[in-house]
Amino acid sequence: MARSLLAALHPGDFVQGLLYPLRGLAILRRHPGLVRYWLPPIVLTGAALIASLVFALRHYDEAVELVWRTPQGQGFGEGVLTVLHWLLSAFALLVGVGLAMLASVVLANLFAAPFNDALSEAIEELETGRPAPPFSFVRLLADLARTVRLELTKLLLYAAVMGPLLVVSWLLPGIGQLLYMVFAALFTALYFAVDYIDWPASRRGYDWRQRISLLRVRPLLTLGFGIAVAACLFVPLLNLCFMPLAVAGGTRLFLDLYAYAAREA
Repeated sequence: MARSLLAALHPGDFVQGLLYPLRGLAILRRHPGLVRYWLPPIVLTGAALIASLVFALRHYDEAVELVWRTPQGQGFGEGVLTVLHWLLSAFALLVGVGLAMLASVVLANLFAAPFNDALSEAIEELETGRPAPPFSFVRLLADLARTVRLELTKLLLYAAVMGPLLVVSWLLPGIGQLLYMVFAALFTALYFAVDYIDWPASRRGYDWRQRISLLRVRPLLTLGFGIAVAACLFVPLLNLCFMPLAVAGGTRLFLDLYAYAAREA
């Protein structure tokens, strides 16, 4: 028991987990034909980001005018109001750009979901030696409802956990925010680790308990992977190109955990 626990918590696992996205990159480079799966969501997400930013830049001032019309007239008082109005406009611009980026992240998950599912399936079949079925947009569209439903469920779960905790953290000034940041970092890392092994787990019919049990086989490996994914996916623009690496790395992680659990059984 003690030997098994020490093996599960080996510090080297954390570093290996951080490197799984690079292993995903190596897989994509070995199989250039996989571009048909990972390029479309990058294009779609980029278009969504540009459209969101353009909308925010064009309409932020209209939102400000609905709240407070631009001051008119001359004099010291009007000058102060004009400066305050300009500060409000600058704040609205920052908020609009932030919301546009957040919207693009959410849309990225929805747009990419069916493609990521197909990419994960193809990688698993290539890595395990089983022949991959021919790519079909018909099958891709047939899986769209299922994969989008799963993505929305995961996003709602994340919001349901982190939202109330954020509110509670403000009831304990200082220590509450500190504990929230620590928990948020760990939960986000584990959330992304579960998120990016979701497709091979779903193909095997794993429920949430089975997925968590699999991740506990090598917890530091899982944590390292989740931290690497979370750190890169929250960087604007980088997340567009990083997602396929996370899918490939997560699929490879699942296969390794599955094999390790089978050996330990």
